[in-house]
Amino acid sequence: MHHSIFSSVVCLICSGHYIIFFCFLFSSNRRLPSLWQSFKFYISSARFLLLLFYCTVMMQRSLRLCSKSLFWRDFPHARLVVLNRESALNAMNMEMLKEMRRAYIQEPHPKGEACLFVLKGMGTKSFCAGGDVVSITKEKETAEEFFYREYQLNYHILTMPNTQVSLWNGYVMGGGVGVSVHGRYRVASERAVFAMPETAIGLFPDVGASWFLPRLKIPGVGLYLGLTGARLKGADLVHAGLATHYVPSASFEELEGRLCEVENALDVEACLQQFAVKDLPPFTLENDRKTLKDIFALREELTIQDIFGALSANGSNFAQATIELLKKMSPTSLCLCLEMLKRGEFLSDPAHAFSMDYTAAMRSCANSDFSEGVRALLVDKTK
Repeated sequence: MHHSIFSSVVCLICSGHYIIFFCFLFSSNRRLPSLWQSFKFYISSARFLLLLFYCTVMMQRSLRLCSKSLFWRDFPHARLVVLNRESALNAMNMEMLKEMRRAYIQEPHPKGEACLFVLKGMGTKSFCAGGDVVSITKEKETAEEFFYREYQLNYHILTMPNTQVSLWNGYVMGGGVGVSVHGRYRVASERAVFAMPETAIGLFPDVGASWFLPRLKIPGVGLYLGLTGARLKGADLVHAGLATHYVPSASFEELEGRLCEVENALDVEACLQQFAVKDLPPFTLENDRKTLKDIFALREELTIQDIFGALSANGSNFAQATIELLKKMSPTSLCLCLEMLKRGEFLSDPAHAFSMDYTAAMRSCANSDFSEGVRALLVDKTK
């Protein structure tokens, strides 16, 4: 980039001097303007060249940002990180993971540990719709590197001293959950749509889900979300404990600006409270809380067969709809998800959850359920 800018400057300066010199000779031969007028003409031309150079630099910078899957902008006490694959719903690919590592680890903000991270997705349709699993299933080596980088980044965000605020607008799924749910603050708008849909493609809820799903506020809701891939929206995310604040999407731009101006991480909570809705709409699954607790609350002896049996015996509309969801999922993935969440409930160190994720992910990649699920659901769209 520096070379291209330098070339542009040289071309502009050289061409500018030729133009000015030609105009000066032309005017001198005809004795029209005075020397002072020629000098003023030179100055105005120089200003024009500087303006043209500035526009060239800004245009090249904009093109560079548009071509990046992720970019960031630094403020005195904050770093705004933008997931920049809007046409792909900001899905996580290898380039994005590498750029996030640069932003979070390799190229630290001048404030170091005092820096506030603000994470958002480009556009309003999606924060991040998950990982680019289509490319992952093509080569085993790619899958190994992708999952390793992803879980390493998730764990870093969970354990780093920096405060992170994630702005959930639109889809928040899979890999998008991993880079945000482990941060201190998650702000959901009415457009936020959360899901962990991995069991539908022969995978399992990963990115540390065995750590955070068993620890949600509502008993049973974590296992329910993990098994069914069901979606929670808007204020429901605060009720469940997935989001920390609920802010209307119309206020997101102003909130983002205020967060980037915060001078102390201790002031972030006060800033969020100024925008957050205090009186939340009721939880949409309020009438099914007892069913969630009775059927999906984690216990050592629980099996997938037990869950199907209890749902059939329940007979409610919610139970019947849940049965239909579970029938669409990979049986292997359902069993794996249940086992991992049962183990995750009693873990004392989240590092073990990510280690378990990586082992399970490598075995899932060797299982035909994963590649077949991706092909059927995302490539051929026959599922």
